[in-house]
Amino acid sequence: MENSKADGDDSKKKGGSLPLRLAIAAVLAIGLILWMTLRDDDDSSSSSSSGAEIVSVDSLRETAAGQDAPIYWAGEQEGAELELSQPDADHTYVRYLTDGAEAGDPQPDFLTVSTYSTADPVAALRSQGDEPGGVLGEAPGNATVYFNRSQPQSVYLAYPGVDVQIEVYDPDSKQALQLVNSGQIVSAD
Repeated sequence: MENSKADGDDSKKKGGSLPLRLAIAAVLAIGLILWMTLRDDDDSSSSSSSGAEIVSVDSLRETAAGQDAPIYWAGEQEGAELELSQPDADHTYVRYLTDGAEAGDPQPDFLTVSTYSTADPVAALRSQGDEPGGVLGEAPGNATVYFNRSQPQSVYLAYPGVDVQIEVYDPDSKQALQLVNSGQIVSAD
């Protein structure tokens, strides 16, 4: 009789663990499906997972011409490849990759010109100029320029009547400001 009681306890343990085993199997199946989906997306795409891709000057200009909002850039830069990424309709990034860097490189070591669609960007920059460390100025084309002394690697500019704010980032803060002040930051179209 003890044996049949013991056998009954074993079957309860096995029966009780069935939902746990099914839950584990379901989690593993979902994990496998996600892994296969993400792996296939990476394998089938020539651009990085961030949507960044190396483009030619002509391709950048074609992309810019086909959009409502302008895309700004710093023109061609010697020794650099153009990387274009557009995570959404309101944000465009043109990076200048050097030293064999590939599209999507996570390092912030590159000149980057970002274009952000926004309403009244000139007023937004002027109000930021009132913040501690804020510096306001002007650049060619009647552009309003702003940067903060605590982060001088990013210089922002906006043109009257154009609903985009442009950020010029360079690891060398002097280079970012020089590009803005020289008038080299222009629309790509």
